[in-house]
Amino acid sequence: MIALGVGLPVAGAVVLLFVQAAFEQRRGLADTTVEENAYVLQSRITSCLRSMSASGGLTGVGSSAVYDASHSVIIGYQTVYGFQANPTNSGSYTTEQISFNPSSGQVLYTPNMAASSNQIVWMKTNSPTLALRQLYLIAHFDGSQNSSLVDVHFEMDDNGYSQQGTNNNLADIDRSFFVQMRSD
Repeated sequence: MIALGVGLPVAGAVVLLFVQAAFEQRRGLADTTVEENAYVLQSRITSCLRSMSASGGLTGVGSSAVYDASHSVIIGYQTVYGFQANPTNSGSYTTEQISFNPSSGQVLYTPNMAASSNQIVWMKTNSPTLALRQLYLIAHFDGSQNSSLVDVHFEMDDNGYSQQGTNNNLADIDRSFFVQMRSD
């Protein structure tokens, strides 16, 4: 009877430790998944924008505009066109597109709008462990001759996988960065 009285709380403590370890592992996986995907998306956007022509600029699609809280100022576009200078034909450009679908979380890159069937999926649709909530880009009027600085902003989280709640979710990324387009 004494052994049972001592053993039962010890067994309960061990089970509690295993449950806590499982939650910590789940949180760690969520943090890693979100951080890795954020890094990959930022890398793809940066690489693409750096190769686009600054003299061609960046053009937002009006229907994809994201407004501020008062709905009066455009803070970015979810779909943008950029232009790649053709090395073989001086003065001509290939139109490229980056687009974000907020309902699915999918980011598409079209390297040549003349062959729009050649889209590349940069980020797949939202999953149980990852959600891209927002992505927008806007040409930043930095005072340079061609306003070649692009402001990029995205929000990504673990879609509730870590079960940390919305107020204290450490797997939530709100990232903003600037990319300098190529001068040609």
